[in-house]
Amino acid sequence: MKGKTPPSLEDPMSAEIATGITDEPLDTGALIDSARRDTCGAVASFIGVVRNHDGGESVDAIEYSSHPSSQQILRDIVMEFKDRPGVHRIVAWHRVGYLEIGEDAMVVAVAAEHRAQAFRAVETIVEDVKAKLPIWKKQELTDGSHNWSGL
Repeated sequence: MKGKTPPSLEDPMSAEIATGITDEPLDTGALIDSARRDTCGAVASFIGVVRNHDGGESVDAIEYSSHPSSQQILRDIVMEFKDRPGVHRIVAWHRVGYLEIGEDAMVVAVAAEHRAQAFRAVETIVEDVKAKLPIWKKQELTDGSHNWSGL
């Protein structure tokens, strides 16, 4: 941020926020790295990865679809943490579209002054995303069938 003081330094009670919903592959390393701040002693992160099984069934791939309001809802979820003491930067991105086994579906990273603040924020944001974000998952199973979740 050349030429501008980051909001976290202007107001230590206000965290910087970066959120997104994309159909492009996530650059997980860059997203997590973008959370780093010199004012923070911890960056905690979560990476949601497409796995090859679910509920005892073998999975080939997942297709995520989202409601048009998903971007704003993700931002609203993250904004609930904007004024948490010690939290300086929050990054949360979710992928939509067709994902193969091993691809990253979600990244959440939080930079905070101390690790406990960062861990708590990441855990709660991930749980809120799973509970509130209108993104649906169609799992393509190895037997040729499919099932939906999140409906």
